[in-house]
Amino acid sequence: MPERKIWELKNQTVCSILGLTYNDRELGDLFKRLKLDCDPVTAYEMHGGLVQACSSQNKASKQLDRILKDRFERYRKDIERIPQEEIYRHIEDKSNGNGTDIPIPALIWFAVRNQREDIDAIEAAVFAATHMYEHRASRFYGELRRALPCGVPENILIELTGASKANEKLQTKCNRLERKREQLKSEIESVREDRLRITSALEEEKRLNRQLVSDLEGLGGEDTLNQTENLKKEIDFLTGEVKRLTDELLSRDRSDDVKSGELVELEHRPEPDIMGEEGSADLNGARVAYIGGVESLMPYYRDVIESVGGTFCYHCGRCIQGRKEIETIVDGIDMVFCPVDINSHNACKYVKKACKMRDKPCHFLRSSSLSMLIRELGNHAVK
Repeated sequence: MPERKIWELKNQTVCSILGLTYNDRELGDLFKRLKLDCDPVTAYEMHGGLVQACSSQNKASKQLDRILKDRFERYRKDIERIPQEEIYRHIEDKSNGNGTDIPIPALIWFAVRNQREDIDAIEAAVFAATHMYEHRASRFYGELRRALPCGVPENILIELTGASKANEKLQTKCNRLERKREQLKSEIESVREDRLRITSALEEEKRLNRQLVSDLEGLGGEDTLNQTENLKKEIDFLTGEVKRLTDELLSRDRSDDVKSGELVELEHRPEPDIMGEEGSADLNGARVAYIGGVESLMPYYRDVIESVGGTFCYHCGRCIQGRKEIETIVDGIDMVFCPVDINSHNACKYVKKACKMRDKPCHFLRSSSLSMLIRELGNHAVK
């Protein structure tokens, strides 16, 4: 189907296309581009000059035809879906959904572009739709001028664009604030749970405190607490004294400890000889208990005791059954040797008390060495 050129269109159609396509600034640029002879002053004069130039085939009209064709070509595929004789309806009412993104001058251009038998009727329908559209636009323009404070409706698009950008920024901020609000809700819920746990823990602590107060009152109140504190201090003091005395005994006994070759030497001697000590020792069958010491030296302790005529009895010093065990041993012997370096504090205490109550001789040795036992046996013999 052949296409009509712009100079083949009616003047009112060309007027509508140009008037709806170019604003005042674009009209000035177009005039310079087409290099028209006249020198217009106002936008109306420039618009009239263009319409007049398009009334016949000339260099300016040919160039303007190409310019408009290139400008509206992007909408061709969308408009081809609409029958040519129906395009004017979309100019009258764009609410039907077809061509809503196509500008009105492009709709007019394609409505009258193709040559048809009924083109005059189509062009008349397009003009009628456009003419009424212009009246509505003029009324709306007048209402805007009266309603706007500045009285310049052209600025409303600038303001709407600015408002749209501001709205987008506000929406972004709202979305960010919404995320923060959700985060704060989560944190508040977590704090609420922590507070409930703390409250529960405080209630349990109060209950335990009340129970402790009740137990303390049952035991005698604050006097019992003070006595407990005093006993604790006394125990700490006695423990320190025992440690000090033990360290002192160990320090004095370092020079008397068995040398590494003592055990080897004893293995080559069938019986220990204590005759070199002060005097000679003879136990005459006395029952002798050795409590504590080094358990691996127990056979040598036995040899030493039996070599001077004694009957040997050994106990490791661990009081599993308490003082009853020590008292039973003391009941069946004549004398006790008890080293203090390798022995329990309770064992030494039980031995001392049991021997004192039964009037049995008790010899506390500074070390568990064989030389210390031999020396004490020599001293016993002298006495």
